[in-house]
Amino acid sequence: MTVSVVNHSYFLGTINDLLQDSHTVLDVGCGVGATLTRFCCPIKIGIDAHRPYLENTKSGEPFIKLNFNAEHLSELFLPNSIDSVTLIDVIEHFEKEVAANVLRQVEEIAAKRVIIFTPRGFFNQKEVDHYGLGGESYQRHRSGWDVEDFQKLGYNIVIFSKFHDQTNSAFVEAYGNDAEPIDALLAWKDCGLLGTS
Repeated sequence: MTVSVVNHSYFLGTINDLLQDSHTVLDVGCGVGATLTRFCCPIKIGIDAHRPYLENTKSGEPFIKLNFNAEHLSELFLPNSIDSVTLIDVIEHFEKEVAANVLRQVEEIAAKRVIIFTPRGFFNQKEVDHYGLGGESYQRHRSGWDVEDFQKLGYNIVIFSKFHDQTNSAFVEAYGNDAEPIDALLAWKDCGLLGTS
């Protein structure tokens, strides 16, 4: 397991580096698909519990859209059935116990790796839907994650130093214009067929 620190905000480049050997990707909690459509995989699947997000996806490369709850992913996907599974700004929306269950499921589904992006520590985000699509209850943060949480689970980590700042409207709403920026974490784990080789 590795831990490194970077002083830039281009997390998408790091994710795409990790997806280079993946043909398929499942993005859990994809929202309107703004990040998913920028992934380098040929086959993209987005899953979200809030149907209006999927019905109002951003323009760009199309992807397969599934309206389903992350808590029951193993009912929908077989083990090792998707190359990589991503959770981008998602895990913090679950209580820790629920998140642990979701992680167990995605680690079984992923044939190659699981990739997670989340604020470092607890980011006090309220129930505000910046898309205006009625998903307020899905937007509240319910848990905080730090380096040690992912290390215990066998993940490698990149710390994006001072990632969340005043350019993020949710950050300003939670902490104000004078608050110190908050780091973000990108964690990944080889699993499934890749993890056993």
